[in-house]
Amino acid sequence: MSALLQDPVDLQRQAISLPPQTQTDQLAERVVLTPQGAVSPPPGYSGMIEHSTSAHAFLEHSTSILFPVLFVLNVYFSFDRLYELELVWLAAVAIPLALVLGDFVGGLVHWAADTYFSEDTPVVGPALIKPFRQHHIFPRDICTHTLVSIVGNVCILAVPILALCLYMLWVSQHGLLAFAILLTTLMAAATVATNVIHKWAHQEKPSAGVRWLQRMRLVLEPRHHQIHHTEPFEMHYCITNGWLNPLLNKIGFFRRLEATLRFLGIKTTNARNSCDSRLM
Repeated sequence: MSALLQDPVDLQRQAISLPPQTQTDQLAERVVLTPQGAVSPPPGYSGMIEHSTSAHAFLEHSTSILFPVLFVLNVYFSFDRLYELELVWLAAVAIPLALVLGDFVGGLVHWAADTYFSEDTPVVGPALIKPFRQHHIFPRDICTHTLVSIVGNVCILAVPILALCLYMLWVSQHGLLAFAILLTTLMAAATVATNVIHKWAHQEKPSAGVRWLQRMRLVLEPRHHQIHHTEPFEMHYCITNGWLNPLLNKIGFFRRLEATLRFLGIKTTNARNSCDSRLM
């Protein structure tokens, strides 16, 4: 099993030039003067500020408030149901399983956004595809985003799901349903936290607590994630904790999935490290 989980890119890391953290610590504090004398943002930053529409901003803020409320209610009532049915041990299973499944689901969405569609695709283009592809061009922009702007889109999707889960807990007493809802709720929390963890992986000066979590590989580790930002930009899509990346790389999961979709007539956009709005 250990051989299966060995990361195949480990053998390539000596060939990848990764800037030491000490060399990037001062990037945010420096500006660069162009030949014309204009101020240019440091490497990795676009210098642009994204603005949501008022309606979208309202949804982001309202669901960012509702999400933790629904999370607590779902965890409490599902755990209480498991306790009543003497199935509380399932809660211990749900936590690591949610972290693994959350990592996988996040990686699947990341791969799809990098590989298919375009910024002009209705609905998902502006909300999902554009941010992912801009991030490849300006990876440190995420460090300047507010918490709501980072988690808002995921909360918009997660809140209706958690509301439905809470309703199902109310109308059903089934133990396995309580386990499924606890698992879904924890997965939703891992997914919402993913972009915060992703932001930490790009920060020049993360807190001591964050650095400890990264060293323990409990959250995404920066050098592990840097491989995703290195040509050919075709691996390490999982960005919650990255636990599944070695296995998915080993079995060629995403390449096989692309081959299957290509057989069905669905072609990639070949835009993993490009962005239509790069110069906007």
